Amino acid sequence: MGGSFSSCVCDGDATPLRPRLGDLPESCVALMLMYLDPPDICKVARLNRAFRDASLADFIWESKLPLNYKFIVEKALKDAGAEELGKRDIYARLCRPNLVENGTKVSF
Repeated sequence: MGGSFSSCVCDGDATPLRPRLGDLPESCVALMLMYLDPPDICKVARLNRAFRDASLADFIWESKLPLNYKFIVEKALKDAGAEELGKRDIYARLCRPNLVENGTKVSF
């Protein structure tokens, strides 16, 4: 595999352009994001579009959720659209205080 970026990408003056962060494949960025904590994922997502799009991948956020998150979602997020939420949105909703057991308890 090539160790450098091909010189076929040039600007108007026929000067080779250097690769940028946005040139990384989204799948590679997503795999790197799996190793970060959620606040860091959100910070990195602000870098550029490729990082933001990669940060939306469900497999990243599913790895941050507890193993029994489906049960928790069933108990805590009873609103109509909860089953349509992405994993990132589920993570965000579970980080907020939620009323459970008929409003008698709060889960964090």
